[in-house]
Amino acid sequence: MAADLDKVFNPDSIAMIGASNVPSKWGSFLLINLLAGGYPRENIYPVNPKENEIHGLTAYPSIAALPVVPDLAFVTTPAVTVTGILEECAARGTRNIIVISSGFSEVGEDGVHLERELAETARRHDLNIVGPNTMGIVSTRRRIFAVGAPVQLHPGKISFVSQSGNVGANMLGWTMNQGIGFGKFVGSGNEALLHAEDYIDYFGADGDTGLILAYLEGVDNGRRFIDIVSRISVAKPVIVLKSGRTEEGGKAARSHTGSLAGSDHIYDAAFAQSGAIRAETSQDMLDLAKAFERLPLPRGDRLGIMTLGGGWGVLATDATAMAGLKLARLDDDVIRVCDELLPPFWSRANPIDLVGNIYMDTHLSILEAMARSPEVDAMIVLGSLGTGTIIGLNVLVSQKLIMEMSDDALKGFFTELKDRNISLLNRAKELMLTYNKPIIFVEMQFIGEESLRDLEAGETVIFTAPEKAAIILSRMLGYRRYLERKGAV
Repeated sequence: MAADLDKVFNPDSIAMIGASNVPSKWGSFLLINLLAGGYPRENIYPVNPKENEIHGLTAYPSIAALPVVPDLAFVTTPAVTVTGILEECAARGTRNIIVISSGFSEVGEDGVHLERELAETARRHDLNIVGPNTMGIVSTRRRIFAVGAPVQLHPGKISFVSQSGNVGANMLGWTMNQGIGFGKFVGSGNEALLHAEDYIDYFGADGDTGLILAYLEGVDNGRRFIDIVSRISVAKPVIVLKSGRTEEGGKAARSHTGSLAGSDHIYDAAFAQSGAIRAETSQDMLDLAKAFERLPLPRGDRLGIMTLGGGWGVLATDATAMAGLKLARLDDDVIRVCDELLPPFWSRANPIDLVGNIYMDTHLSILEAMARSPEVDAMIVLGSLGTGTIIGLNVLVSQKLIMEMSDDALKGFFTELKDRNISLLNRAKELMLTYNKPIIFVEMQFIGEESLRDLEAGETVIFTAPEKAAIILSRMLGYRRYLERKGAV
C-alpha cells in the first residue's frame, strides 16, 4: 500500500521548527517562501525558543507549546538536534515531518550514525519523514511553496519527485518560464525512510496527479521500484530522468547522496520492463511532460506533415525516419482538399508543401483533412504560426510603414497577428479532441520563446525544431504500445 502522505501535501496546519528572522538561514527563507505562496498565515506556527515574533507571526518556544497539533512540521535545526525534535513531535501527535537539515549520511560516518538514529526513532513512533537533507515540498492546490527557491508554479496535474534538491528547484524554475503546470513536488533528500518509489506510489493513487516525473540518481530496492512503477504506469505516465549514466557520473551520484548508482544498462532494462519513459536530458523531461500532459497518444506511427516551405519538410522527413516513424499516405480526401486550395505545382505528397501560402483558412482546411484521415495517426505543422508575422513585417518594412506607425497602431498590428495564431491553435485543439490525434506545431523563428509560451497557454505544444517533435511523438507511441501490451488501452 502507498504510504499515507496526504497530510504531507495537504496539511491544515504547519509548524516551522527552527524558524528564524536571520535572512540567510533556512528557517527564514523557507518561512518567507511559504508565506509568499499564500498559505494561510493563521495556520503557520514558527517554533524558536529565542524569538517572540518571526516575520510577523507569533513564535512559540516548542512544539508542545503550540495551540494546535500541527499536521506537518518542518525541521531546519542542526542535525544533532533532529532526533530529539522527532521525539517531541511524536509526543505532540505530529506524524508528518520534513527534515530540511543537512549533516547526515551525505557527510560521512558521524552523519550516517545520526541518520540511523533518526530512522529508528521515526519507525518506533510511526512517523513519515521526508529527507533529511531535502529541498522541501510544493503543493500548488494548497498554496504550499515550501522550498529553498522562490518558485510560484502554474497549477497543474504533474507531480515530481527529485533526489536532488537543486536539480528539482532549477527544473521547477524552468517550468515557470515554460508555462508547464505542476501539482506537487518533493525533494526526497537522503531517503532515510521514504524513498523515491514511495512518492511515485503516492502520486499514483493521488486523484490530483495525472503525470509523474522523477529525477533519480540511484535506487536501493530495484525490485520494489519496478513493482511500484509497473503498477502505476498502466494508469499514469511515469517519466524518469536518471543521472549517473557514465562511470564518472555514477561516482558523482554516490558522493552526492550516497545513492546506489548501479549499471545504466540495468536501469534501462528496469524502465522498459516497468513502462517508465526515460528522458535523455533535463530539457527532454520537460518536453515530454508538456507533450504527455497536453496531447492524446498517437495510435500508430503514420505521421502527417504540413510545412510552409519545402526545406523544412525535408528535414522533418529525415526526423520522422530517424525517430522510427513513417510518413502517412495521403488519401483521396486530403489530396482533393489540397488540389482545391494550393497551386497545381504543390508537392502532391507527404510532407504537404504549402508553397508559401499565408491564408489561415487554407492551413486549417488541410490540417482538418489530415486529422480526419484514417491514414494519419499524428501531425506536425511547420511554419504556420509564424506566417502572419513574416508576411506582415515584410509588407511594413518594404513600404517603410513600420517607422511611421504610432505605438498604438504597432501594438494593434501585433495583437492582430497574435489573435490569428490563437485562432489556429484553438482550432487545432478542437481537432485533437474530435479525432483524438496529437498535433505538434513547430516554429523556428520570428515569434520568440515568451510569445510561444503565451500561445501555448498550457494547452498546446509548440517546439522549435522538427527533430524534437518527431522524437517526442515516437516516445509517446512507445508508451502507447506498452499500454496495449498490458491491455490497458
